[in-house]
Amino acid sequence: MRTGRGLAVLGDGLQAAFTAGAVAELAQRGRSWDVAVGAGLGAQVAVLAVLGEAGEAARRWQRQGEHGCPLLVPLAEEVRRRLAGLEGALAMLDPWRLSGWLDPAALAEHLAPEAAGVPMRLRQSGARAFVLIQEVESGRVIWEELTRLDPISALDALTAACTFPGGWGPHQGEAGLWRWGGVGLLAGAPLEIAGLADAWDIVCGFPVPPVGREWVSPSLVEQVQRRDEALAARAVAGWVTAMAPAEGMIIAPEAELWRQVENRPDAELNVEYPLAAERNGELATRLLAAGTAAAIEHIGSSEE
Repeated sequence: MRTGRGLAVLGDGLQAAFTAGAVAELAQRGRSWDVAVGAGLGAQVAVLAVLGEAGEAARRWQRQGEHGCPLLVPLAEEVRRRLAGLEGALAMLDPWRLSGWLDPAALAEHLAPEAAGVPMRLRQSGARAFVLIQEVESGRVIWEELTRLDPISALDALTAACTFPGGWGPHQGEAGLWRWGGVGLLAGAPLEIAGLADAWDIVCGFPVPPVGREWVSPSLVEQVQRRDEALAARAVAGWVTAMAPAEGMIIAPEAELWRQVENRPDAELNVEYPLAAERNGELATRLLAAGTAAAIEHIGSSEE
């Protein structure tokens, strides 16, 4: 059953900073949503937005920028920090036991404010929120509805949705199941979700259509993220018809916008715009500003 306006927020890692800036600006200008769907770290932005707290998502990313983006600290770096006071200690990480490159404790802290009461708050508001998850054992990709879950299960689902290859490994929740997230899952996501709203605002932390990245390194982590970014961008292009964006809008990073925000005519989106594995506090602040500028530009275009 269709119900009002929907919001889709899609972004891994630092891409979520762009989405937070864009969604906060849309909300500031009076936009509200009855249903939200999210993939990657964009899932948290989507949940906060449908609860009327889009500005809080932007504030969190602003704080990440001010403090050097502790959310995206590599686990190896955190281990070395903890061992700094032990003379002669050497951290040797086992790749066969390592669940991911980033510290899961930092993700848990980032999501902690959503630990209590999200399902109840969603039910009280009449809003609905879905997050994109893959069940690792079966390979099944689903849109999990947080509204129907208890608080612990909802947090497990949100945490799983925020993890992504090249970042955090799969999340094992209270039920013992391993589940993963990330925007790469959009390529196999069920499109029935499109029928939940009459019009959709789609906010992507990655360029749509995908841009070429001739300067990508041979690093496995970076290549995996590049693949997922491209898969997600092509999947979103297929949503254009299914999710009726003519009645809403699609907001994503664009080359000209990036040059304007950076205030440099030689700024190159396909070289400088981050892959999800990157970690940089200054960049988080810049991406937040880019998302804000993108929303302002799209709202202005729709009003002309």
